[in-house]
Amino acid sequence: MSIQAVLTNLVLRYQFKRAGRGPLNVHKARHMVNKVAQRNPPTPKDIAHTPLAGRTGAGLCSAEWLSVANPQRTVLYFHGGGYFFCGLDTHRPTCAYLARTAQARVLSVDYRMAPEHVFPAAVNDAVAWWKELLDQGFNPAEVVFAGDSAGGGLALACMLAAREQGLPLPAAAVLFSPWTDLSCSGETMRSKADVDVMFNPDSLPQAAALYLAGQPSTTPLASPLFADLHGLPPLMIHASEHEILLSDSTRLHERALAQGVRSELHLKAKMPHVWPTMVMLPEARQTLQHCGDFIAKMTSRPLA
Repeated sequence: MSIQAVLTNLVLRYQFKRAGRGPLNVHKARHMVNKVAQRNPPTPKDIAHTPLAGRTGAGLCSAEWLSVANPQRTVLYFHGGGYFFCGLDTHRPTCAYLARTAQARVLSVDYRMAPEHVFPAAVNDAVAWWKELLDQGFNPAEVVFAGDSAGGGLALACMLAAREQGLPLPAAAVLFSPWTDLSCSGETMRSKADVDVMFNPDSLPQAAALYLAGQPSTTPLASPLFADLHGLPPLMIHASEHEILLSDSTRLHERALAQGVRSELHLKAKMPHVWPTMVMLPEARQTLQHCGDFIAKMTSRPLA
């Protein structure tokens, strides 16, 4: 375990986790992560950054491309944040690094969030961008979905909705600590409460209620763990052994395999939730390289 990871755990436990106690404060959470995002380094010179304004008439939210000079494949990325905070700025370093390791163009989607826009707004935005890529002629066999936490759940929901609508599915999906169960019924919600350095068990049900706005918490497009997973493409799942959302990953992996979906689950001890998105950590960079290799393999163009 790197010294960077040890220090990150300490900072998260004594700042982020303590700040998350009590009633959910949307403004405070957004202010906190946006302040951190302002300290992110500029986009690397070898990665092209192209913002895309939303097009209301076409049903498209804003987004941005992060791309290497000669992309060999495409990644459609959905950021995490409990469906109510984080955005393009917070996840730009992750998408830029993933673009490099996968030799890809990464489309990061700024989907609408709660409480201003509740379920299924985020799913509709995700599907709208997938339709747009297909309409532009992108080959689904050369596209991989990716996402972290709520964004991981959204990547799954987008595939489920696309399947229901008869749309082609991507070649695979890469998920970092995906939030797949908004009923928060996983056993590790309690058993990992003390060792999780980011979350208190009571915070996630509050975020789920904000997003669901009265809809049942087991609704498949909100909680893909309870969906019929048949026909989905291969999944690569990364999670920490010491996070309260661990059960969301392990149960998803087990259900996927039971329903004939190829799935591989990678667990790492003593790491924070969605640690692969924290590119300042050596462990994150190593994992993103592993993901890049997987993405290349799934799109039938191995990295040189």
